[in-house]
Amino acid sequence: MSAYRYLGLLMGYLLPRTILIVIAWALSCALIRRVWPSAEMPIFTLAGATWFAAGAAYFGYLHKLRRDIEQLERARFYIRVRRFPLD
Repeated sequence: MSAYRYLGLLMGYLLPRTILIVIAWALSCALIRRVWPSAEMPIFTLAGATWFAAGAAYFGYLHKLRRDIEQLERARFYIRVRRFPLD
């Protein structure tokens, strides 16, 4: 697999999820500003850190899920090859 193809697959995987997390953070900041107009910068930083942690957990879960699915597919293929070697 070429580096450009891998980068394209990676961006197709990461970019939409990253954009969703940035949008969620922006909405959180807008709500904070609306409810608490005199909020200071540490509040917005805390909201960003919270969304960053949620995004990291989300990416980690999806990566683990994808890895488990690939492992299951390899195991199924291996069992099928052993059961029907001339197929």
